[in-house]
Amino acid sequence: MTQPTPRSYWCYRTCFRPGSDRMAAGTDLLTPYPGRAIAWIRSEVRLVFAGLANESDRARVMAWLDDLQAAGTAVRELRTGSYTYHLHTATGVRWLWMAHRVSGLPLLTAAGHYRDLSGQTPVR
Repeated sequence: MTQPTPRSYWCYRTCFRPGSDRMAAGTDLLTPYPGRAIAWIRSEVRLVFAGLANESDRARVMAWLDDLQAAGTAVRELRTGSYTYHLHTATGVRWLWMAHRVSGLPLLTAAGHYRDLSGQTPVR
């Protein structure tokens, strides 16, 4: 009987600045739980929030951070595939936070799954 592949959630943040055709280097996280993935996105949004100068940008971010029902919906959405939060600031900077469900593949050297082939000559 085959074992199901373990699920993880890969999250990352990136930024696109006006006048640049490249995205800025981002940060990322790999976690086994969708709740932790959304918590990481929310903490990363808080870091960006601290540097926002425009009051309307700050109000939109604060409204999203205060909406705990939306956070629960985000966790459920992530369990079915992926979740994205976009922030387009008044200065033209586009922030993007994404989380995707990914599957980890077992290693070929996992104990007990494959017979020991050490000391044998390979067949060509």
